[in-house]
Amino acid sequence: MTPIILHIDMDAFFVSVEEVLDPSLKGRAVIVGGNPEGRGVVAAASYEARKFGVHSAMPIARARKLCPHAIFLRGAHKRYSEFSARIFAILERYTPLVEPMSLDEAYLDLTGCERLHGPAVATAQRMHDEIRDRVGINASIGIAANKLMAKVASEFAKPNGCFRILPGQAARFLAPFPVGTLPGIGPKSVQQFRRLGIRTVRDLAQLPLALLEEMYGEWGGRLYEKARGISRSPVYPSDETKSISRETTLEEDSTDPRLLEANLSYLLEKAAAQLRGEDLRTRCVTLKLRYSDFKTVTRSRTLAVPACEDHILFAVVVDLFRQLFTRRTRVRLIGVALTGLTREAPMQMDLFDTTPHSTRETLYAGIDRIRGKYGFRAILRATSHNEE
Repeated sequence: MTPIILHIDMDAFFVSVEEVLDPSLKGRAVIVGGNPEGRGVVAAASYEARKFGVHSAMPIARARKLCPHAIFLRGAHKRYSEFSARIFAILERYTPLVEPMSLDEAYLDLTGCERLHGPAVATAQRMHDEIRDRVGINASIGIAANKLMAKVASEFAKPNGCFRILPGQAARFLAPFPVGTLPGIGPKSVQQFRRLGIRTVRDLAQLPLALLEEMYGEWGGRLYEKARGISRSPVYPSDETKSISRETTLEEDSTDPRLLEANLSYLLEKAAAQLRGEDLRTRCVTLKLRYSDFKTVTRSRTLAVPACEDHILFAVVVDLFRQLFTRRTRVRLIGVALTGLTREAPMQMDLFDTTPHSTRETLYAGIDRIRGKYGFRAILRATSHNEE
């Protein structure tokens, strides 16, 4: 049976929600992401603002210089969560295999559902129209035989469309496009590939596996498969989360341990918040570093007691970092992964922790409530770097 995988991505989701609530914003340059007079980054920008070069993750101050006439909105995470829940309720009527990637993005597995819903493209279009008519949000939907190609297809569907890459055509489809078309290959990687004479996906696909692994280690093997449109990752439904991970590629490669630990703290806070949001705990914490030469290393530690609290998990991951990190090679990417997830409550208490467990639970419940109302960056650890 040929797999049918969809990648669905809401178009400028935060801005779209604001436009539904205030139709006067439609057709105007709108930027969501904080106070234009302060720090912070762009969470979303309307297509009118994007024409001036504004994009998500850009510093707010930079966005203001590029588009000074834009309407800046702080946004409200609670509102966006409510709209997201309505969208996911629609998706889950088509298949139980829905893997949320964020509030506005998900993978769906429709394999074997054609008898129930009809042809894949028609089903995707019906899904698209239902979200638009019931929620007021436009979506872009990619259809392919695996998650990698569905993600690629959704980029070609933007804005507000559906696009399918036929089974067996992945490598042929990808070949003529720039190497940056592949998910996970950012501008810095594109520049490095260009210096090696690699400009298109076809150029990358012509490199032998052994050479890629020699050059990039573990990541080289993944590049080899990506260039051929191969992905073996299944769609995990939301109630079967296998792991939670966060990683970021630094603006500039760095050997500054304080900067690296600050980024690590922020990523850990985001991962731990998702853990608590899904009522999960983790048994294993993994640190990931990718150096400027693309060598990737990981270190893991299994916890004696499953945990979901920031202070416990950060102590573990920063210890792993300090054991692993050296100043000899600059770091370009840093990440953390939480695996061995469980819903069981811890039975063994730390005899040396003088803070009552109920007090810790109350503290983190309060933090999560504040973030739910005002957004994730409303409250952060002092150790966290606020811009991914």
